[in-house]
Amino acid sequence: DGLTVYGGISNVDQFQNSSTVNGDSEETVYGFKYSMGGFTFGYQRSDEETGLTAATSYDNQAYGVVFAVNDDLSVSYGHVESDKQGDSDDAEADSFQAAYTMGGATFAIAETKADNIAYAAGDDAETTTISMSLAF
Repeated sequence: DGLTVYGGISNVDQFQNSSTVNGDSEETVYGFKYSMGGFTFGYQRSDEETGLTAATSYDNQAYGVVFAVNDDLSVSYGHVESDKQGDSDDAEADSFQAAYTMGGATFAIAETKADNIAYAAGDDAETTTISMSLAF
């Protein structure tokens, strides 16, 4: 009870030429989500073969946890990491979020920090996002 398991496979035939494409595009994704009380935890992995001659493979993983404090307030944390074949620096990001709903209005804030964005050391960023949405 509270467990969701999923997976998927994709294979796209690509026109192959020697300059940019040397194979088909393939991706495998699997993960799970588990909810208990106010907590929800999720984990996902994906492997991607692009079929391109430049970057041919990515290994990705992500996980997150959400705690619903009450019907109106939730806080969460998420982490994503991507390993590109041939690059020594993994791209990764961490994000903390909070959201409060009052009637048809939702106020949210997210603090996100990303490292090695383009799979290169020092290519980092920090972002704060504040949003409000209204439902009519």
